[in-house]
Amino acid sequence: ADPSTPLRVVYQVPVEGWSEWLGAVKFREPDGHVGVSIGTVTNLVSHGCRDHSPADPPVGTSVDDLATALADLAPFRLKSPPKDVTIYGYSGKHLELTVPDLPVAGGGFAGCAGGNLKSWIAPTHGDAAFYGYGPGETEEFWILDVEGTRLMIAAERSPGSPRKDLAEQGAVLDSIRIEP
Repeated sequence: ADPSTPLRVVYQVPVEGWSEWLGAVKFREPDGHVGVSIGTVTNLVSHGCRDHSPADPPVGTSVDDLATALADLAPFRLKSPPKDVTIYGYSGKHLELTVPDLPVAGGGFAGCAGGNLKSWIAPTHGDAAFYGYGPGETEEFWILDVEGTRLMIAAERSPGSPRKDLAEQGAVLDSIRIEP
């Protein structure tokens, strides 16, 4: 459903309880969620907490440009630095970010614009910045060059996600097929 590319990414959701959302997501109260997001990323926000306007100048168009920019996006913490990877038949970069220990107040992050943390901007998200992060969440990225198109696959998880949900998320990731 990304209007900026003819790429088609196909995946299977192995069990009930998942919803469509830039990929697939499963919410489980009070444990949080797991999800898989798929799309092309056009830019990042200027600062994940304080300034949600698009980065200016925008992030470059290469896989390395996006991986480097995500690794440096404040206030997120780099859990696993960008490293070369080949997955789904394409080369790219893999990295992992976590939400830092920020004060929470009034249902959001205290001191952050609108109480939200935001990060990447994608056409599949209406060119708005991705948000919905909670305390301690982790987002794992695979940024791939698919025949000249930069494709991002992200796996999000809450710190209390049950092993069963993580296994289901892994099955969704394992089922991905990219059709250029």
